[in-house]
Amino acid sequence: MTVAILYCYKRFNPPYLKIMPFYLLVSIGIEILVNRFINQLLDFRPFADQADARVTLYNLFTPFELIIFSYFLYQVIRSPMVKKMVLILVCLFAIFFVQYSLQNGLGYSNDIAVVLESVIIIIPCLTYFRELLAWNEPVNLLREPSFWLVTGIFFYLATIIPLYMTRSYLIAHGFTGVAKSLYSINNFALSITYLLFIRSYTCRIRKL
Repeated sequence: MTVAILYCYKRFNPPYLKIMPFYLLVSIGIEILVNRFINQLLDFRPFADQADARVTLYNLFTPFELIIFSYFLYQVIRSPMVKKMVLILVCLFAIFFVQYSLQNGLGYSNDIAVVLESVIIIIPCLTYFRELLAWNEPVNLLREPSFWLVTGIFFYLATIIPLYMTRSYLIAHGFTGVAKSLYSINNFALSITYLLFIRSYTCRIRKL
Protein backbone atom coordinates (compact mmCIF):
# COMPACT_ATOMS: atom_id res chain seq x y z
CA MET A 1 0.00 0.00 0.00
CA THR A 2 2.79 2.43 0.94
CA VAL A 3 4.72 1.62 -2.23
CA ALA A 4 1.57 2.16 -4.33
CA ILE A 5 0.95 5.60 -2.81
CA LEU A 6 4.59 6.64 -3.25
CA TYR A 7 4.95 5.58 -6.88
CA CYS A 8 1.56 5.29 -8.61
CA TYR A 9 1.17 9.06 -8.87
CA LYS A 10 4.62 9.75 -10.30
CA ARG A 11 4.50 11.75 -13.53
CA PHE A 12 6.47 9.14 -15.47
CA ASN A 13 3.96 6.39 -14.60
CA PRO A 14 0.81 5.83 -16.73
CA PRO A 15 -2.58 7.13 -15.50
CA TYR A 16 -4.12 3.68 -15.06
CA LEU A 17 -1.88 3.08 -12.02
CA LYS A 18 -3.73 5.75 -10.06
CA ILE A 19 -6.60 3.39 -9.31
CA MET A 20 -4.38 0.78 -7.64
CA PRO A 21 -3.88 2.54 -4.27
CA PHE A 22 -7.68 2.71 -3.90
CA TYR A 23 -7.97 -1.00 -4.68
CA LEU A 24 -5.27 -1.86 -2.15
CA LEU A 25 -6.79 0.45 0.48
CA VAL A 26 -10.13 -1.36 0.25
CA SER A 27 -8.43 -4.77 0.23
CA ILE A 28 -6.27 -4.04 3.28
CA GLY A 29 -9.19 -2.35 5.08
CA ILE A 30 -11.31 -5.48 4.73
CA GLU A 31 -8.49 -7.68 6.00
CA ILE A 32 -8.03 -5.47 9.07
CA LEU A 33 -11.74 -5.60 9.80
CA VAL A 34 -12.41 -9.31 9.39
CA ASN A 35 -9.21 -11.35 8.96
CA ARG A 36 -9.20 -13.73 11.93
CA PHE A 37 -5.43 -13.68 12.35
CA ILE A 38 -5.21 -9.88 12.29
CA ASN A 39 -8.20 -9.65 14.65
CA GLN A 40 -6.47 -11.97 17.12
CA LEU A 41 -3.15 -10.16 16.79
CA LEU A 42 -4.68 -6.71 17.34
CA ASP A 43 -7.46 -7.95 19.66
CA PHE A 44 -9.84 -6.08 17.35
CA ARG A 45 -13.34 -7.40 16.63
CA PRO A 46 -15.54 -4.58 15.28
CA PHE A 47 -18.54 -6.81 14.44
CA ALA A 48 -20.79 -8.76 16.78
CA ASP A 49 -20.59 -11.74 14.42
CA GLN A 50 -17.11 -11.68 12.91
CA ALA A 51 -17.61 -14.88 10.89
CA ASP A 52 -20.73 -13.55 9.16
CA ALA A 53 -19.11 -10.16 8.55
CA ARG A 54 -16.05 -11.88 7.08
CA VAL A 55 -18.05 -13.82 4.51
CA THR A 56 -20.22 -10.80 3.68
CA LEU A 57 -17.30 -8.44 3.06
CA TYR A 58 -15.37 -11.04 1.07
CA ASN A 59 -18.46 -11.61 -1.07
CA LEU A 60 -18.85 -7.87 -1.69
CA PHE A 61 -15.16 -7.56 -2.50
CA THR A 62 -15.55 -9.91 -5.47
CA PRO A 63 -17.62 -7.53 -7.68
CA PHE A 64 -15.50 -4.61 -6.48
CA GLU A 65 -12.34 -6.39 -7.59
CA LEU A 66 -13.95 -7.33 -10.88
CA ILE A 67 -14.78 -3.70 -11.62
CA ILE A 68 -11.28 -2.48 -10.72
CA PHE A 69 -9.48 -5.11 -12.78
CA SER A 70 -11.91 -4.67 -15.70
CA TYR A 71 -11.34 -0.90 -15.69
CA PHE A 72 -7.56 -1.36 -15.73
CA LEU A 73 -7.60 -4.01 -18.47
CA TYR A 74 -10.00 -1.90 -20.52
CA GLN A 75 -7.29 0.78 -20.58
CA VAL A 76 -4.43 -1.47 -21.69
CA ILE A 77 -5.99 -3.79 -24.29
CA ARG A 78 -6.68 -2.61 -27.83
CA SER A 79 -9.28 -5.02 -29.19
CA PRO A 80 -12.70 -3.28 -29.41
CA MET A 81 -14.42 -6.67 -29.55
CA VAL A 82 -12.83 -7.88 -26.32
CA LYS A 83 -13.59 -4.57 -24.63
CA LYS A 84 -17.27 -4.93 -25.52
CA MET A 85 -17.19 -8.56 -24.41
CA VAL A 86 -15.76 -7.57 -21.01
CA LEU A 87 -18.46 -4.93 -20.52
CA ILE A 88 -21.20 -7.43 -21.37
CA LEU A 89 -19.72 -10.09 -19.08
CA VAL A 90 -19.40 -7.63 -16.20
CA CYS A 91 -23.08 -6.67 -16.61
CA LEU A 92 -24.11 -10.33 -16.71
CA PHE A 93 -22.00 -10.99 -13.64
CA ALA A 94 -23.73 -8.13 -11.81
CA ILE A 95 -27.13 -9.64 -12.59
CA PHE A 96 -25.97 -13.07 -11.41
CA PHE A 97 -24.41 -11.68 -8.24
CA VAL A 98 -27.52 -9.74 -7.23
CA GLN A 99 -29.80 -12.70 -7.93
CA TYR A 100 -27.54 -15.16 -6.10
CA SER A 101 -27.19 -12.82 -3.12
CA LEU A 102 -30.95 -12.30 -2.87
CA GLN A 103 -31.55 -16.06 -2.93
CA ASN A 104 -28.75 -17.16 -0.58
CA GLY A 105 -27.80 -14.02 1.33
CA LEU A 106 -24.39 -12.35 1.53
CA GLY A 107 -23.49 -14.42 4.58
CA TYR A 108 -23.10 -17.54 2.45
CA SER A 109 -19.77 -18.10 0.68
CA ASN A 110 -20.16 -17.35 -3.01
CA ASP A 111 -17.33 -19.41 -4.51
CA ILE A 112 -19.10 -19.46 -7.87
CA ALA A 113 -18.77 -15.69 -8.12
CA VAL A 114 -15.01 -15.89 -7.54
CA VAL A 115 -14.64 -18.47 -10.31
CA LEU A 116 -16.76 -16.40 -12.71
CA GLU A 117 -14.79 -13.25 -11.87
CA SER A 118 -11.55 -15.09 -12.56
CA VAL A 119 -12.73 -16.39 -15.94
CA ILE A 120 -14.01 -12.95 -16.98
CA ILE A 121 -10.73 -11.22 -16.10
CA ILE A 122 -8.49 -13.92 -17.58
CA ILE A 123 -10.02 -13.29 -21.03
CA PRO A 124 -8.64 -9.71 -21.38
CA CYS A 125 -5.40 -10.80 -19.68
CA LEU A 126 -4.82 -13.36 -22.45
CA THR A 127 -5.83 -10.73 -25.01
CA TYR A 128 -3.20 -8.38 -23.60
CA PHE A 129 -0.47 -11.04 -23.89
CA ARG A 130 -1.54 -11.83 -27.46
CA GLU A 131 -1.48 -8.15 -28.41
CA LEU A 132 1.88 -7.75 -26.70
CA LEU A 133 3.39 -10.41 -28.95
CA ALA A 134 1.85 -8.73 -32.00
CA TRP A 135 3.12 -5.20 -31.26
CA ASN A 136 5.24 -3.81 -34.06
CA GLU A 137 7.16 -1.34 -31.91
CA PRO A 138 9.77 -2.70 -29.47
CA VAL A 139 8.69 -2.81 -25.82
CA ASN A 140 10.99 -2.95 -22.82
CA LEU A 141 8.93 -5.24 -20.59
CA LEU A 142 11.19 -4.60 -17.62
CA ARG A 143 9.96 -1.00 -17.63
CA GLU A 144 6.35 -1.59 -18.72
CA PRO A 145 3.97 -1.34 -15.70
CA SER A 146 1.00 -2.90 -17.50
CA PHE A 147 2.95 -6.09 -18.18
CA TRP A 148 3.72 -6.67 -14.50
CA LEU A 149 0.19 -5.80 -13.42
CA VAL A 150 -1.46 -8.09 -15.96
CA THR A 151 0.98 -10.88 -15.10
CA GLY A 152 0.18 -10.50 -11.40
CA ILE A 153 -3.56 -10.51 -11.96
CA PHE A 154 -3.40 -13.46 -14.34
CA PHE A 155 -1.18 -15.50 -12.01
CA TYR A 156 -3.45 -14.93 -9.02
CA LEU A 157 -6.75 -15.68 -10.73
CA ALA A 158 -5.45 -18.69 -12.67
CA THR A 159 -4.08 -20.12 -9.41
CA ILE A 160 -7.23 -19.75 -7.33
CA ILE A 161 -9.72 -21.12 -9.90
CA PRO A 162 -9.06 -24.79 -8.97
CA LEU A 163 -9.11 -23.86 -5.29
CA TYR A 164 -12.55 -22.25 -5.38
CA MET A 165 -13.95 -24.88 -7.73
CA THR A 166 -13.15 -27.64 -5.23
CA ARG A 167 -13.54 -25.87 -1.88
CA SER A 168 -17.34 -26.14 -1.65
CA TYR A 169 -17.19 -29.81 -2.67
CA LEU A 170 -14.62 -30.60 0.01
CA ILE A 171 -16.58 -28.80 2.74
CA ALA A 172 -19.85 -30.46 1.68
CA HIS A 173 -18.22 -33.91 1.93
CA GLY A 174 -16.70 -33.35 5.35
CA PHE A 175 -13.17 -32.41 4.29
CA THR A 176 -13.29 -29.01 6.01
CA GLY A 177 -9.73 -29.36 7.33
CA VAL A 178 -8.40 -30.10 3.85
CA ALA A 179 -10.29 -27.12 2.42
CA LYS A 180 -8.82 -24.81 5.07
CA SER A 181 -5.31 -26.14 4.45
CA LEU A 182 -5.64 -25.70 0.70
CA TYR A 183 -6.72 -22.09 1.25
CA SER A 184 -3.05 -21.33 1.95
CA ILE A 185 -2.68 -21.51 -1.84
CA ASN A 186 -4.70 -18.30 -2.01
CA ASN A 187 -2.33 -16.56 0.40
CA PHE A 188 0.72 -17.78 -1.53
CA ALA A 189 -0.71 -16.61 -4.86
CA LEU A 190 -1.68 -13.25 -3.36
CA SER A 191 1.83 -12.72 -1.99
CA ILE A 192 3.39 -13.34 -5.40
CA THR A 193 0.81 -11.06 -7.01
CA TYR A 194 1.58 -8.20 -4.64
CA LEU A 195 5.30 -8.57 -5.40
CA LEU A 196 4.50 -8.28 -9.10
CA PHE A 197 2.33 -5.24 -8.35
CA ILE A 198 5.22 -3.60 -6.50
CA ARG A 199 7.43 -4.29 -9.49
CA SER A 200 4.83 -2.61 -11.68
CA TYR A 201 4.71 0.51 -9.50
CA THR A 202 8.48 0.91 -9.37
CA CYS A 203 9.68 -0.34 -12.77
CA ARG A 204 9.93 3.16 -14.22
CA ILE A 205 12.03 4.66 -11.44
CA ARG A 206 14.60 6.86 -13.14
CA LYS A 207 18.21 6.10 -12.48
CA LEU A 208 20.19 9.00 -11.12
